[in-house]
Amino acid sequence: MTEQLAATAKRWLYTTNHKDIGVLYIVTSLFFLVAAGLLAMTMRTQLSVPDNTVLTPEIFNQFVTVHGLLMIFWVLSPFAFGFANYIIPLQIGARDLAFPRLNAMSYWFYLFSGVMIIMSFFFGAAPDLGWTLYSPQTSFEFAPTIGLNLGAGGLILIVVSITMSSVNFLVTMFKMRAPGLKLSRMSLFPWSILVTIFMMLYAFPSFLAAVLLLYVDRAFGTFYFTSIQGGSLLWDNVFWFFGHPEVYIVLFPALGIVADVIPTFARRPLYGTKYVIGALVAAAVISFIVWGHHMFLTGYGILTDKLYTVTTVAVSLPFDVIVIALIETLAMAKLRLKAAALFTLGAVALFVIGGITGVYLASVALDYALRGTYFVVAHFHYIMVGGSIMGLIGGLYYWFPKITGRMYNESIARIHFVFSFVGFNVLYFPMFLLLDMPRRIATYSPDTGWGLLNTTATVGGFIFGGAQLLLFYNLYRSLRSGPPSGPNPWNGWTLEWALPSPPPAHDFDTIPTFSDDGTIHFKGTAGLPNGSSPGNGIGEPNGSSVGNGYVALHAEGLSPWPILMALSSFIFFLGLTIGKPDNPQPVSYQPFWPLIADGVILGIISLFGYSRERFTVHEDSHVESWPFRQVPNMKLGIWTFLGAEVIFFGVLMGAYFFVRTAAPTWPIPGTVFEIRNGFAMTLVLLTSSLTAIMALASARAGNRNGVIVSLAGTLALGAAFLYIKAGEWFTLGGSDVFKNYPLPATSYFITTGTHGVHVFAGMCMAVYLLANAVKGKYVNGDHVTLEHFGLYWHFVDIVWVFLFPLFYLI
Repeated sequence: MTEQLAATAKRWLYTTNHKDIGVLYIVTSLFFLVAAGLLAMTMRTQLSVPDNTVLTPEIFNQFVTVHGLLMIFWVLSPFAFGFANYIIPLQIGARDLAFPRLNAMSYWFYLFSGVMIIMSFFFGAAPDLGWTLYSPQTSFEFAPTIGLNLGAGGLILIVVSITMSSVNFLVTMFKMRAPGLKLSRMSLFPWSILVTIFMMLYAFPSFLAAVLLLYVDRAFGTFYFTSIQGGSLLWDNVFWFFGHPEVYIVLFPALGIVADVIPTFARRPLYGTKYVIGALVAAAVISFIVWGHHMFLTGYGILTDKLYTVTTVAVSLPFDVIVIALIETLAMAKLRLKAAALFTLGAVALFVIGGITGVYLASVALDYALRGTYFVVAHFHYIMVGGSIMGLIGGLYYWFPKITGRMYNESIARIHFVFSFVGFNVLYFPMFLLLDMPRRIATYSPDTGWGLLNTTATVGGFIFGGAQLLLFYNLYRSLRSGPPSGPNPWNGWTLEWALPSPPPAHDFDTIPTFSDDGTIHFKGTAGLPNGSSPGNGIGEPNGSSVGNGYVALHAEGLSPWPILMALSSFIFFLGLTIGKPDNPQPVSYQPFWPLIADGVILGIISLFGYSRERFTVHEDSHVESWPFRQVPNMKLGIWTFLGAEVIFFGVLMGAYFFVRTAAPTWPIPGTVFEIRNGFAMTLVLLTSSLTAIMALASARAGNRNGVIVSLAGTLALGAAFLYIKAGEWFTLGGSDVFKNYPLPATSYFITTGTHGVHVFAGMCMAVYLLANAVKGKYVNGDHVTLEHFGLYWHFVDIVWVFLFPLFYLI
């Protein structure tokens, strides 16, 4: 018994299998859903009657903020990507994601980031500013506790998780599709995930830059968001450039599920599939030029307001195409009203209400009257909960038989839908009528007339929340004693239904082939692989063999290093955030050094173990990989990551330009930052790029000594760069630069410091490469690792080419 428990724990802690990680994402997101729901029900109880005292105003604001953050970052997208982890490889004919260990690491970063945001309640106070974290409320003057620091640290970790996951999915979906499965032939769920990934890669680096600036302002007393030149407008621009696309990031996967589920139960193909795909792409593009409508009241000007009104209306048009396609699919169909179909139909209906009410906010006049009221709360939740959560629950019922091999109780599931749909509308529709009730107030007086509507909404909230108990009961009961589902209980058309339920560890005995007419072939003949045995020697994605003990032990593809690397990052950020700042400004910050040291030591051990572990991922050559057929998986992953880094550094530079153009004066070049230091660092770093190129050329020529000398030169030049930079930092830090030039110093230290961290990371890579080169590696045709290192190192050097003139010459 003890050995079995140990084996089970080891499986779930060390797994790199995409199906296990998908289950972990789903279960964890449901846990955070319960936590966020309890906060919401407590808030509704507080607002149920006038002059209520269940919560103090301070605690109420903390509940509002953490509820919003949990739902946006830790529930909606992770819930969807739990399905994506489990289902996407099955739908595209892959045996796993491109980088299994990276996939595991993204989950553990996600889990620890959620732990950090919840821990903020136990360190003075949780964030209490609303999920948008508007400046200047984030300054220590208005938020003096370190709970907000913990929240910011948690947000940084979740963005790291999302970036890893996005890179992984993009490479998988472009490079590992089954032969014949062209992009145009993918169903809507994979397409919705692919479009969502691209949005994440552009939106979340902006958010990471914003949170980094906020974190450093609070931790080290810089002035980006506490200055008049930066302040609220800088935060609004950077945050909403991410924030509005985020609405569609959490919505698109649910729409993809709807577009897969409805055709299955309507027994008709999705009407106008290509137009729906085009609409998703169009909405994704337009969403990045809509953010200004969140700032109609900031005084940008009439012309700017008109432009954002047009784009706000325009972003609704692609969704008209999607809804019309769904209606046409349902027309004259003999729909089977199973629970999955009911929830997806309900999601469409609620999304339509949320979308229509959102168009009102494109009007400057109506936005002025409504944006601070409960009308916006209702609109937002009809999209986020009505469209997304209801659609995702539909997906949970739809794929539950595939994941578990058991059927749920259909009667309980239908009752669950009825109570959820009724409770949701009783909860949120009255809020449309609360046109004069401000958001984020903890109580109200009886003479406002808001009591009856709030009482009704609270009753609806308890109905909706209580209905979810039926979901958990049904799933738990069915998991233990539900009847076997068989491989395809819904007669579904997508590839995952061609596999046993649950699928074997390696997914496919043979990778299927898609013919031009849509027929799926296995081993040269059309048919399904149902009944194939997982114990036939087919390899795991890491090249190991599947044995007969898989079900009990799942001993294949295990790695301890992803969870340890995530844990080390969690400990490191915890040490940075739980120190106590001193007033007055600038803050003298005292990190908790023992935790920081523990995080660093564990991180070094984990990186060493990760790099030394023999975990090879097989790349199939006979797959559909247009338009990157000639690009290896790892190189495409690095290019994708560097693309996100371009946005990240672009936002940091954009913040610099924002405060500089708003500042009445700026130091003359050479008066604060010495030009000779900047020139010396530029020369050193550009020379290091040359030595990195020489290392690759020597490896290709089989010159071991040339590789060693070139890598040592790159390492030494990187150290020389950081030495010059450190000397400049200490010189400036010992002067009154923050007192005399607060914004120039802030922008300089944050931007060049972030770049310096990237240089240090590159030097750590160079140390690893140099150690391997001394052992004789990279000269026998295995020089691809040097090429990957060069891509990163050249990018870091190019960034400095932009930073040098910004801070030293202009």
